[in-house]
Amino acid sequence: MRAIFFLPLLVILGSCTSKKGTYEASGTFQLAPPLFAVDSALFKNAATFTLQFGFPESQIRYTLDGKDVDGHSAMYTAPIQLKHSATLKAKAFHPDFRASDQVSLPIEKLVHDISKATVTLTPPPHDNYKGSGAQGLVDMQKGGLQFSGSNAWMGFQGNPITITIDLNNELELSFVKVSTLQNQGGWIFAPQKIEVLSGTQEIGKITIESAEEQQDNQLAMIAVPLKKGTYSQLTLQVYPLDEIPQWHQGKGTAPWLFMDEILVE
Repeated sequence: MRAIFFLPLLVILGSCTSKKGTYEASGTFQLAPPLFAVDSALFKNAATFTLQFGFPESQIRYTLDGKDVDGHSAMYTAPIQLKHSATLKAKAFHPDFRASDQVSLPIEKLVHDISKATVTLTPPPHDNYKGSGAQGLVDMQKGGLQFSGSNAWMGFQGNPITITIDLNNELELSFVKVSTLQNQGGWIFAPQKIEVLSGTQEIGKITIESAEEQQDNQLAMIAVPLKKGTYSQLTLQVYPLDEIPQWHQGKGTAPWLFMDEILVE
């Protein structure tokens, strides 16, 4: 599946508010983030990604190891092929302007294809963000940063989500990965906790300590370590934040939680 993520290519005039702060109207400019595209955000053998930024004398720098991008990160010059899972992070730089905000994209190599698994979901997604329903969590269709009108993303609000996955055969597993969207300007936050059970036994758990922190828009793949073993059925309990944190204009109300894919390995 070719995933293309369109972002503005022009510089942004100061006197606007960004996630990092407010730039006063003092001749200061911040670059917009680069545009990136990948031929398959979920791949079996290899994936190729490209980065673009159409402003003279600008540079794009990137990382693939999960570290944030800075002026010493690798410089992008040509399409790059990946044969392993990685989180692509990129920023645009120019000697006369502020660096862009960082953009990121998880690119995942499929260890197991579970697209034929049977999935049940409680509660169902919100009517405004139904996605493709429960089976959309294993259909290998990756959503992008633009969630409005997308058939990939499912939105939930207010209650923990229970996802039961019948794998239809036994698989030796050590991780479950949950693909989420974070867009705090759209009141979409990361979950605060994910638990994984096999039957009634808890086999994995992760708490996302940074869920309440102010962060850039991003696609995230949350990896939950499992007790290594052979499993034919999994139940995930995904807990949204109880309420939007105090620093946000929506403080005290229920945030959105968006998911689009679950992987196992």
